[in-house]
Amino acid sequence: MTDTTAVPSEPPTGALEDALASLKRDLSKLSMRFKSVDHAVMTDCKALKLRLHYPAFRQRKPMIAELVDTVSTYIVNFCLPRQQVTDLYEQYGKVSPEDFTKMFEVLRQEAFDLFKRAHVATNRNGEAGELILYLLTEWLLEAPQIVAKMSLKTNTEMPVHGADGVHVRYCAATGRLYIYWGEAKLYGSLDQAITEAAKSIAESLDDKKIKHEITLVKRHLDLSSLTPHAKKAMLDFLDPYGSEYTNRHDVISCLVAFDFDAFASVLACEADAEDEFRKLALAQLEEAAPKIAKALKAKGIEHQEVEMFIMPVPSVATLRDLFQDKIGWKHPAAEKAPKKGRGKKQAQDEGDNA
Repeated sequence: MTDTTAVPSEPPTGALEDALASLKRDLSKLSMRFKSVDHAVMTDCKALKLRLHYPAFRQRKPMIAELVDTVSTYIVNFCLPRQQVTDLYEQYGKVSPEDFTKMFEVLRQEAFDLFKRAHVATNRNGEAGELILYLLTEWLLEAPQIVAKMSLKTNTEMPVHGADGVHVRYCAATGRLYIYWGEAKLYGSLDQAITEAAKSIAESLDDKKIKHEITLVKRHLDLSSLTPHAKKAMLDFLDPYGSEYTNRHDVISCLVAFDFDAFASVLACEADAEDEFRKLALAQLEEAAPKIAKALKAKGIEHQEVEMFIMPVPSVATLRDLFQDKIGWKHPAAEKAPKKGRGKKQAQDEGDNA
């Protein structure tokens, strides 16, 4: 007798878990450019997690140029829809090495041009903050980007001045879908970066803005390389009437980068420069932590889940200039002399207009 018992189909969330796992990439090589400092710094905001990172050192100096070189190699994956990149990868081995190199170079130039047009359209300064945040979120939070926001920002008929990035992670243990809304802030002053970060986080959590962002995600899931079953499961978390809607958790992933004088001061110390720097960076974090909590409380978002990457750099302006040179673009505003009454430091502190 033939057994006609139907084989149970894979649950939709299982398809989503597998699909998102397949989108993850091994970014462990980034540890050669981004170093971290383990710490136990806490704040009154229990849902806030502080992560301290800095550019790797070589011969007592931070490798800023090397960091920019490295992050710029990921601009294709950051700017362009995943399906477009996947279509290119599928040509590997099917066409000649010369033709594949040309195809990739065309795609890379498209990403560079898109990045530049998007920053002009949104009045940004062409900084690498969004790209760095994208990499840290995919690498350390293990949350792949689900929508390439950069590819949408050049559409003048579609207002997308919202999150700098949209990443997702499914937790099978809790059955929750975590959506990470990215915010990148680069300022010469840490205090100003904290203030602007809290302001942008509060604005991004506005119900209307979240609804708009969710709409963008739903509209562009077809470009995410998810399987039909995975897309269906994802939509169930995004639809207010879906059975999994209550299991969707919105999390803010935020990059705060700022000028830090310790890079210069450790050059003269007799001890190991990087070890001394790590101590100074940790002391800076301990001082900044209550300020961050205060800023979040002032905006009424002290209970919001936030993954905050704190990243001191020698100079935000230098980081910006190196990245602009790498992609072959200078923002018109960056080439103008500071207006009368504005010093060099103030112009530098303006940072990212995100």
